[in-house]
Amino acid sequence: MNILPTPVELNGGQIKFGALFIRPLRKRDGLARQYQVSDGEYSYGRFDSKQRALSCAQQLYRRIHEPIDEDAT
Repeated sequence: MNILPTPVELNGGQIKFGALFIRPLRKRDGLARQYQVSDGEYSYGRFDSKQRALSCAQQLYRRIHEPIDEDAT
């Protein structure tokens, strides 16, 4: 069983979640703020709320750190 990292609030509204970062994107005229999940090299998507971005980061972290099934081919 993996223990998820604790989200850490950084300056500028960014959140560090393990090796992943959630950062706010610039607001566009008339649109709500969006958030991006990335690992510094690759972006995993844009989300309409910070909570959805954090949920995506948690799912990615679980998937990346899940044990490998030896029977899988």
